[in-house]
Amino acid sequence: MPTPRGIAVAAAAAMLVAVGLLLGYRELLVLGATGLTVVLMAALWVGAPPRLAIDRTVRPDRIRRGASSDVIIDVHSASGRTRVLEAEDTFLGPHGARRMAVPPIRVRGGAPARISYRLPTDRRGVFTVGPLRIGRTDALGLCSASSQQGGTASLIVRPLVHAVRGVPVGVSPSLEGTVDAAVHGSITFHALREYRIGDDLRHVHWRTSAKVGQMMVREHLDTALPRVVVMLDDRAGVHDPEHFEQMCEAAASVLFAVHRADLPIELRLAGGARADGSMGRVLDALAAAVPAARVDLAGAARRLRERPAGDTVVLITSSGGAGRSEAGSAAVAALRATYSCVVVGVLGASGGQYDTVAAQPGVVVLAAADAADFARRWDRVRRWG
Repeated sequence: MPTPRGIAVAAAAAMLVAVGLLLGYRELLVLGATGLTVVLMAALWVGAPPRLAIDRTVRPDRIRRGASSDVIIDVHSASGRTRVLEAEDTFLGPHGARRMAVPPIRVRGGAPARISYRLPTDRRGVFTVGPLRIGRTDALGLCSASSQQGGTASLIVRPLVHAVRGVPVGVSPSLEGTVDAAVHGSITFHALREYRIGDDLRHVHWRTSAKVGQMMVREHLDTALPRVVVMLDDRAGVHDPEHFEQMCEAAASVLFAVHRADLPIELRLAGGARADGSMGRVLDALAAAVPAARVDLAGAARRLRERPAGDTVVLITSSGGAGRSEAGSAAVAALRATYSCVVVGVLGASGGQYDTVAAQPGVVVLAAADAADFARRWDRVRRWG
């Protein structure tokens, strides 16, 4: 189809033809006809967008923020013609859509073409790459033809992990790194969850499965192991974007330290989402975390108290959210009645409202400027309980 330049040239050429016919000026008639001919030839040269088969691979598709990730695109054309096509890709994430420049694609029938380019990974999130917009424009820029082709792929950019030492547990560790406050091997019911491939069918709770219409299994935990649950304060409108990114990095750092100690890990968002089990699943959940509306921090803390998830709880928030709700900080302080150790990480340098509960036995408040500062202050703690 004609570009804005092509439309302007065609309109001017048509006007010259009209004036030439009306006034009998052959020179204007010839000039106008030449302009229309050029636009028509440009349209014929561009032609229709070719139909292509496109295979896309993002490698690697899960990375930490700032690491390298490339898109590899294989293009196959059934046409025997050789063409050089312009292309651009779509990069859609939580911050909106971006157009990514792609190297020109040279295709010919039966011979696949491969191109690659690097993705921006400076922001955490779950991103969709594609579809590819492929087209062609003539040398004068009068006509172009393009179409979206191919599927999409995903890229998960996880938060950075800062090295921290030590894991706060509410009871004394044994020589093997576990704890002796309960009988080793004591298994107790924890919760019901959806069935996952590989789960033992003996743990299926058939009565609940029949009620909800999908398979539910019993989840058990070993009470002999210390369990650290990390809760991320994801209230919208409370944290500025940079502080929220630092909060995600701080949460990932604590969870990685717990995982490295070979202890069960669990992530909870104040908005209700949760992830546990593998470190990859937890990091994916942190990558997808965004501030949510209508989140009640006090209610999240109460739920965590009513249904304990371990013996240590680590809340990650920011100085922007610390003083917003006295009820929230009071509810967090009340977790000490259920958990042997409560750690509050406040990003943004000021502990705010949590300063009033820092003196409570078993509660540790770490006020830090950013996630790296949080890791340094974490390592300076000599006694958690």
